[in-house]
Amino acid sequence: MKTILDSTQEFLEKIHAYSLHEKLPSAQKISSLAKKTVSVLRSENPSYRPALTLQDEKIAGGLLDFRGQKEIPCVVVPDIHARADFIFNILNFILPKKISGLQNDIRIADALDENEVRVVLVGDLLHSEAQNYERWLLAYDEFSRGDFTGKAMKSEMREGLAAQMAVMECKCSWQENFHCLKGNHENIKNENGGGNFSFRKFAQEGEMVMRFMQAYYGDEVLNAIYDFEKSLPLAFCTDNLFVSHAEPLEPLDEETVINAPLFDEAILALTWTANDEASSGSVKKMLKAFCKPKDKSVQPIYIGGHRPVKGKFNLRQNGCYVQLHNPLEQNIAIVRADQTFDCETQIVSVEPKDFASAGASGCTASLP
Repeated sequence: MKTILDSTQEFLEKIHAYSLHEKLPSAQKISSLAKKTVSVLRSENPSYRPALTLQDEKIAGGLLDFRGQKEIPCVVVPDIHARADFIFNILNFILPKKISGLQNDIRIADALDENEVRVVLVGDLLHSEAQNYERWLLAYDEFSRGDFTGKAMKSEMREGLAAQMAVMECKCSWQENFHCLKGNHENIKNENGGGNFSFRKFAQEGEMVMRFMQAYYGDEVLNAIYDFEKSLPLAFCTDNLFVSHAEPLEPLDEETVINAPLFDEAILALTWTANDEASSGSVKKMLKAFCKPKDKSVQPIYIGGHRPVKGKFNLRQNGCYVQLHNPLEQNIAIVRADQTFDCETQIVSVEPKDFASAGASGCTASLP
């Protein structure tokens, strides 16, 4: 946790610097931060991250389980995709008490300090999306000519690594209340296997990122990030909320989710499901198995990202599953324990109003 010398304001200045992504970080900085974060992830308290057994060794499992623990609002964050400014804007966002149910309006960073909120990201930290389509084409042209660290790719990696490292910093600072799940883009080695598929969308993004990391940083940094990705949990739940990166392909029980890091099929089921691919009722069955709100009038909700939506959200599985990821907006979901989630009022933008009203993307707010 942060010390007195590492105040919240100083920490926000650090995240603000990441949001500017002015230069590529050093190999030493990435490697040391990634290794520190892996240590945090692998030693999480089993009271909320049950362990699994692998070759007689207890390791942190795939489920973050906050059922029965202190009831505080949860902030669910969709895919990041190289937007470090999104992280900065989340931490600076003032949670309105009328939405959060807290006693006062409070900045998310301060609420994290005071153990008054849990933040969970659905993953996908690397690979910018449509707003940088033309840059991906330029980077692919460089790549095709054998230049794995060209100007366009360096620009992409400045943004992607800044976002990834900002998330690592937050995890190390708020270990029990700031969480990031594994998404399908957490695949720095562009693997086919181990619950991963190699990735391409606008270009050969997965291969291009891996080749960049090898050429610019070398295997030590590549492996450090790989270990970080492999240490991430796959799901998050409270008494009235379940979160995974993607819509669940099929209903999974608690033992399967805890042990998901050991099973390719479970990883795929929680990270790669396309629209209309999930089995009918998979969400409802999982909510019934995992979520039992103390107030019987509260309906539990399942939230994920993965597939882009227009506007603030998309509802699937008869309204039980909320897709939250709009790559052109910076929206979060604020979920309370004492009431049924309302998409219209509890999904809000964290972009500074002057930027959001202009429809700008990639802008960074000033420190308060």
